Amino acid sequence: MTPIQARSPHARWTWIAAGSFVAVISLAVLGAPRALATSKDQAGLGQIPETPPPTTTLIAPHPISVTAIAQQMQAAIQAASPGTSVGIDVVDTTTGTPIASLNADQQFYTASVVKLLIALDTLKSQNWQPDSDTADQITQMLSTSDDDIADVLWDNGGNDAIIDRTVRDIGLTATTAPDDIAQWGETQTTPRDVVSVFHYITTEIPASARDLILGALHNTSQTAADGTDQYFGIPDALTGASWAVKQGWMDLYTSTTLDTTGLVGPSPDQPYRYAVVVLSTQPAGTSWAAAGTALTAGVQLLHAVLK
Repeated sequence: MTPIQARSPHARWTWIAAGSFVAVISLAVLGAPRALATSKDQAGLGQIPETPPPTTTLIAPHPISVTAIAQQMQAAIQAASPGTSVGIDVVDTTTGTPIASLNADQQFYTASVVKLLIALDTLKSQNWQPDSDTADQITQMLSTSDDDIADVLWDNGGNDAIIDRTVRDIGLTATTAPDDIAQWGETQTTPRDVVSVFHYITTEIPASARDLILGALHNTSQTAADGTDQYFGIPDALTGASWAVKQGWMDLYTSTTLDTTGLVGPSPDQPYRYAVVVLSTQPAGTSWAAAGTALTAGVQLLHAVLK
């Protein structure tokens, strides 16, 4: 996926003549055969030893830019689903280094991704120590994306007050409550804010709450509570990696929302190293299968860079 530019190696030969001057000649070569250099000392001191074989200095390739990677992802998504708007933010959580970024501050509908905020607010309301029933509700809401449970917890938490509290707690900058407080899926957020949510989960909340959430996301079922196939984007594209995902999908009269978000680990010793967020607004009437295939096509391009 990732084209790189390699610089031509160059070799140097040095000729040294004893006496009053030294001349240094640098020759740039590409794939030249090994050369031997000899000279006679004018003072009769004999032949200067053969110059050592040339050495090659390897120069690290220039990595493709974070914007270029994201643009390639966007192109793949739009080729599969023309007319789609895409927001991307991929970050190495161990260093904070951005890997891919495009429209990271543009708002998109959360759809079921907002269930992360519902879960966090519910856990905090119980001092991060939920009773067994609440823990089960949160697990099922996240792993199967159960809307009925989300409805109950949304109402219990005061509807849009959940968004106000979590925005303040996490420090989100562009996440806003829905105009219709009954429609939690119409909460709006940005790719950058979703990355911040995952950072908050992995670094700020108590370990028991973190393990509950990440365990549910890691065990996301292929079939959601409403029958939707959740294995699009990250789960379908990054096979062989460990992941903990929260997917989102929503059909409106004017558009189709499909989001794939989560934490991805390229190997067992690097669990959940990367935060990967791809939010999309696709044309109204786009089927879930077509929309999911489009996101998978884009996320597949991360294989070469998430190492």
